[in-house]
Amino acid sequence: MLRARAGRVATQEVRAWRLLAFSIGGRRFAAKTDELAGVSGWREPIAVASRTPFVSGVVRVGQTVLPIWDLAARLGLSPRGSERLWLQAKHTLGTMAICIDDEMPVIETVERIAIRPYHGRDVPAHGSFSSGTVEIPILALSLLGSAYNQ
Repeated sequence: MLRARAGRVATQEVRAWRLLAFSIGGRRFAAKTDELAGVSGWREPIAVASRTPFVSGVVRVGQTVLPIWDLAARLGLSPRGSERLWLQAKHTLGTMAICIDDEMPVIETVERIAIRPYHGRDVPAHGSFSSGTVEIPILALSLLGSAYNQ
């Protein structure tokens, strides 16, 4: 916070978002970097019996075991590449793993003015931005599995 004259408090407006752009099944997505815990190399998932519709198994990342949110299956996609990656997403229920394509994710800075509403109903999103002619949704990772997209 910035202090304005006469004791008033002025807030600093966020002018740009830091995003991680990645792909799943060749489709482009982005996520706010503050909603991510990291990206790690492919580890074979462990299947578990689950009644939670969005959890398909678990994966060990270092000393941590993370539930897998199967976003690819939810969207009818198949992750591409033999050296896939795990995106570690911060969720209200704890960190979850999302399998992404083996194409290296890229950090992008997008000006706030370039972010538009995302009108798709397939994923919860903070908005979207354009990269050429492609609309890239900015996933709201904390809402994955919510009633919004069941």
